[in-house]
Amino acid sequence: MKIKSIEISNYRKIKKAKLNMEDNITVLAGANNSGKTSLVELFDSVFAKPKGKLCLNKTDFPVELCEEWGKRSFPIFRDAFSYPKKEDAQTHIREKIFGDTPVTISPIMLKIQIDYDKEADDIRNFADYIMELSPDNTSFYFMYKYELNNKLFFDNFDKYYEKMKPRFQKISDSGVTGNKAERVICEMLIDWYDDSCTEEAYFCDSLYDNSVHMDVSEFKALFNFGHITANRALDDERADKSRILSKNVVDIASQADDWKAMTQDLPDKIIQPIQDAGIQDKVRQISLDPLKGTMDAIAQTNGGAAGNIIIDMEITEDSIKSLLKGITSAKYQMGDYYLNESSQGLGYSNLIYIHLQLEKYKKTINRLVVNFFVIEEPEAHMHPQMQNAFAQYLFNYYKDKSEMQGMLTTHSHEVVRNAKIPQLRVLRQTATFTCELYDLRIFYETVQKSEPELLEFYNFFYTINFPDLIFADKIIMYEGDTERMLIKSILCSGEFKTLGDQYISFVQVGGAYAHRYFPIVNYLGIKTIILTDLDYKADDKTSKAVLSSTTTNSAIKFFYKKSHPQDSSAENPSIEEIYDWETVSALRVFGDKSNVYLGFQGKKDNLSRTLEEAMLSKFYGVSAIEAKPKDEWKSKKEKSGLDFSFPRSNDSPSIRDIVLSTSNRKTDFMYSVIMKKLQMEMLPDYIREALEWLAR
Repeated sequence: MKIKSIEISNYRKIKKAKLNMEDNITVLAGANNSGKTSLVELFDSVFAKPKGKLCLNKTDFPVELCEEWGKRSFPIFRDAFSYPKKEDAQTHIREKIFGDTPVTISPIMLKIQIDYDKEADDIRNFADYIMELSPDNTSFYFMYKYELNNKLFFDNFDKYYEKMKPRFQKISDSGVTGNKAERVICEMLIDWYDDSCTEEAYFCDSLYDNSVHMDVSEFKALFNFGHITANRALDDERADKSRILSKNVVDIASQADDWKAMTQDLPDKIIQPIQDAGIQDKVRQISLDPLKGTMDAIAQTNGGAAGNIIIDMEITEDSIKSLLKGITSAKYQMGDYYLNESSQGLGYSNLIYIHLQLEKYKKTINRLVVNFFVIEEPEAHMHPQMQNAFAQYLFNYYKDKSEMQGMLTTHSHEVVRNAKIPQLRVLRQTATFTCELYDLRIFYETVQKSEPELLEFYNFFYTINFPDLIFADKIIMYEGDTERMLIKSILCSGEFKTLGDQYISFVQVGGAYAHRYFPIVNYLGIKTIILTDLDYKADDKTSKAVLSSTTTNSAIKFFYKKSHPQDSSAENPSIEEIYDWETVSALRVFGDKSNVYLGFQGKKDNLSRTLEEAMLSKFYGVSAIEAKPKDEWKSKKEKSGLDFSFPRSNDSPSIRDIVLSTSNRKTDFMYSVIMKKLQMEMLPDYIREALEWLAR
């Protein structure tokens, strides 16, 4: 049995999300604070065996929904508590909160589909929960809710009535509204709501319309859930006090089939030397005999019924296990040397700890239930090379254990690189209190149908660029190293510092390929700028020739056609047409969320066709094709301290001629710009406008 999908509603930052699960391992990737840990905690609350109290509480409802309920319900309770009689207050609340239009918080809800293999799976534990009678159906459907229980709400009425009545009275007497007292009351109302919520479970049909209530413990019994949290205790102390690995080694060994046979005689073998040594008598003599006189005196006050304290020693299976844990040490052998378990650092300890936890869980696998194990951030404490190797190991581990279904949560580029695109689910924070889930299997299969040739491109560049896309707050796509150098130095300046404080991914793409990333950044909704070069023919050296020329840049052609869908001539627009299009920046914004901006040299950039041309044109205030005497250029160069070259055979070169002559030393040129602190002064308009759009 495997979980096919989990649809989540109204849980913390996740308003609605459908998590489709892979048969072996699903990778949930996301930056910090994107909701990965929240999902692991939700699974632990819903699927783990009952821990004696509810795992969910008011903090698991979306913040906005709690705030909204507090504000909506406050006047209802204020009116209710104005009644002299408690019964009248209760009636008012019943009518207004639980009437025809209930004023409640939408429940936290999970819709769970579990698939099984008719030939391989034994469904005896699930047979009572079949609702779909079609012979072709191989799924079970369950629904879990954490919601308000009306009866429990009124069972708690007396408790909260006594607390809140005087507070409402105080507000009424003062006539002051909107003060701190109201906020305190709203928080108490939410506490009342939380105290009145219960877990409920149902089995359903495939549409989740028809449902039958089931006991929550019976629902949880259908799952064998285990997980390793990101906040795991690992021993890095020199004294090696906790010996986490050593204890786990004993735990695993104690689950072996022959463990009891091996240890059943140990209690007698251990207790006999203790008795022979007289240790029991010594313990009693030193610790208890001095107390005997006092005990006798106390006994006189209750008829001599205190009795005598004796020492008895019992050795149980648990005490044997504790003893073995205490005396067992995991060590690293390096040649003739033996090092304790903390000697190799937390990375190695983490790796071994996760392996041991998996091995312990493997012993508990039950083929009659869903076996689901989650590892949160396996990359903790590991450097990238170790992350890469360990990620490969984990993927193979889950693949080999076909009866076990797993999930890794990660913010590691290396873990993502070892996954396949369809295995990835991406969590992104899209607003202060909102996260959205993006299923890259859905994306992959959509592209497979519509643009199969694009998948070859994605598969080839996957390990190079995809992790940078997934974790980014925003993306800057650029053509070459000089663009990256310029922009990174600019993001350190005051004007764009807010942009520099965000997680910006720099993705190097040529003008021939930039548009191929549009489908993925559009799907993920990541705000992205694509900076590319106009790239018309370098031989066009008059304004007229430039305007009638065309670009060789595939990205510009792609987006121009995209913004002119009805124009049959949009396949190969002239530079003049591109300039007219470029002047309206809104026409160069694309994507379902208007999240992709195309920037290139435009009218303001003085007929430039590359970054370097645009920078020099901006700095010297001349067109990229305007010729000037070489001596004049040399004087300008010496004055500015910039590093660029001149063509030997041209006594009156243009900026274009200079850039072409410097083509093999572009990095040196950009270093000189940065070292002379001229990057803001030379920043081309097309890049400034793009960064301003990205910063908004």
